[in-house]
Amino acid sequence: MFGRMIFQLKKICLLLLLVAGKPLFALTHQEFVQHERALKVAIRSIAKTSDSTQKRTLNSAFAAQLAQTLRQDSAFFYAFDSIPYLYKVASADGLVRIITWSVPTPGRQEYFGFVLSRSNAGAAHATLHALRDKRMHTKLVEGRALSADEWFGALYTKLVDRQHPHTGKPVYTLIGISPSNDGISNKKVVDVLNVDSSGQCTFGAPIFVKKNKVAYRMIFEYSAEAVMELRYHEGTAQIVFSNLMPMYSQLRGRYETYIPNDAYDALRFENDRWVFYENVELPSAVAVRRWRRSGRSR
Repeated sequence: MFGRMIFQLKKICLLLLLVAGKPLFALTHQEFVQHERALKVAIRSIAKTSDSTQKRTLNSAFAAQLAQTLRQDSAFFYAFDSIPYLYKVASADGLVRIITWSVPTPGRQEYFGFVLSRSNAGAAHATLHALRDKRMHTKLVEGRALSADEWFGALYTKLVDRQHPHTGKPVYTLIGISPSNDGISNKKVVDVLNVDSSGQCTFGAPIFVKKNKVAYRMIFEYSAEAVMELRYHEGTAQIVFSNLMPMYSQLRGRYETYIPNDAYDALRFENDRWVFYENVELPSAVAVRRWRRSGRSR
């Protein structure tokens, strides 16, 4: 059995190497399809493998080949729809695309991702940024900006486009889920992606205002047994989320005990900031049911 697993590991790595060995410029659609097939086999093998060392080896090969594929100009618009477990979001202005995924290992969930950014909508070339998950080692993450090497790992489910009212610069707000596999708590996050004139990217900005306090991002931690809702509501143009509270008042501050109550809070973009509002009303019960059905559970 062990020998068969090693053989399968070598086979997948060889497949990726063979595809990676081809010149990667001006790929045709069929060549992109070949890359996508190899990547699909690789990521499924990561999910099926229980050995942590093999998972990391396979994931390293997968990440390297995905990066090489994403460096192609036309990769910015290629869907990669057949590859499971990938989360993909893009900005409406065509300047930013983010791809994220996770790999569960004993005691933790490891997150990986890439940001593609273009200088303008007509640019043929996109700059590729690798994201390195440091959420387990980064302190005070709600109070400062983070580089791509300090990334608070998450799977992004939505990118909300806004524009600074004075500068006209885009504000890319990200909604992400950050489940753990410790069985104790899960996290969700609302963050901001910044891309400067040189193409470098950072995360976080002092634009989240809650009760006269300003944060660079909002992180919600709650019981792994609970289901928290966090969604951008198109109809009201606001980010709406479950109000969280501890199971018992004496557990306040122990976020692994927090669960949603029946209330919802929201963030509304006013001037150049996301402002917190408590106990908001959604348009109707029908809209709530549709919103819940369309959302991701955790």
